[in-house]
Amino acid sequence: MSDEPKGKPTNMREMRRQGERKFLWMVVLTLVVLGLVLIGLVYGWTAVLTAAPCLLGGAGTLWFLFYLLEKLQKRLEER
Repeated sequence: MSDEPKGKPTNMREMRRQGERKFLWMVVLTLVVLGLVLIGLVYGWTAVLTAAPCLLGGAGTLWFLFYLLEKLQKRLEER
């Protein structure tokens, strides 16, 4: 028997990035859903229609900011 590992080597950086992406999605979804529920409970469910675009816009801005930071990080690692 051979002591050589079989299959692809484990890329820990890529695994960390995937974990961070999943965590970001969980945080954004939790903030949006929880925010909409709280707004609905406090101000009424018709206020959710007004708040949803604002919360989704904020979440989209947050996602875009982290996307740009990830691209910048990749560029700096290539140097």
